[in-house]
Amino acid sequence: MLRPLLAVLLLAAASPALAETPQRPFDIGLAQIGMRLNQLRFAAFPANTRLVCAQDQERPPGADRTPLALPSAMVAARVNRCALFTDAGKDDWVQRQVVLAGTPTDFWFMAIEDESGSERIFQMTGRQPREAFDKTAAALIERWGPPTLKTAHYIRWVNGSIEAQMADDNEGTVLFLMDTKMHQLLDSRMPKPKPKKEKEKKEEKKE
Repeated sequence: MLRPLLAVLLLAAASPALAETPQRPFDIGLAQIGMRLNQLRFAAFPANTRLVCAQDQERPPGADRTPLALPSAMVAARVNRCALFTDAGKDDWVQRQVVLAGTPTDFWFMAIEDESGSERIFQMTGRQPREAFDKTAAALIERWGPPTLKTAHYIRWVNGSIEAQMADDNEGTVLFLMDTKMHQLLDSRMPKPKPKKEKEKKEEKKE
């Protein structure tokens, strides 16, 4: 059985590039919202572990089993979706989990090319088993401080343009981090909906 990747071993101490990066809100140890994608790509991972992205020209065998593909509009908006993979043997690569609050977690990273041409992580999504919600929530509240909103199945933190959400979606525990300013950059590049024709407007009013 593959051992999940320990977040404490990643980036914070192992990568000189991260040592120069100021800590941003809602750091999870593995990566930070706003950091350059290449800082994660070239981090000091354990052997046979690498970051694989949708826009990579060459992806290892097996990486196609993890959903990395993006809609064409997001590709045109210069967005990239990535995940960590490890060689399970015989050159068969599988998604590698990260330990968060003691629980193996699947993580996906979304990056967008900024105005300077650098790809920066603007969204991270993690998924854990449903039963991990309370334990992970307690650990993150201790780490990040009191949330802006907390219910039995949903928690939200806000710090400037950085937002973190945690939810029980009946299928599992979902962790979602994003930069709202970089999301605005994405929105500005997405196709605008076509204006409705006068005939269509009249038909909607009749209904």
